[in-house]
Amino acid sequence: VIDCMNNIHPVYHIKRLMIMKELAKDEKLKHEDWERFLPKFAKKNVPRKKTASNNKKKEESKKAYTPFPPAPTPRKVDLQLETGEYFATEDERKAQKLYHKKK
Repeated sequence: VIDCMNNIHPVYHIKRLMIMKELAKDEKLKHEDWERFLPKFAKKNVPRKKTASNNKKKEESKKAYTPFPPAPTPRKVDLQLETGEYFATEDERKAQKLYHKKK
């Protein structure tokens, strides 16, 4: 329990006990030092690298605060209403597409 508080997982102790049980079965190794067979778990404190995402977060936080959300992007139907394409017949739409493809 104390090792859990020190951030050492209990499975390491279980592995150690299993290895000791197997070594106790062997008559040749029964009276020898088992330290060379037992795993040594050392703490590894690996520093994290600073990524580009961290830099982006900093840049975003420097922008001026605006209480209003950005304007919504117009829907496809809204764009068609503005250009008048919404009221055009199917034949006129096909002709318009062909005209734009040829350009």
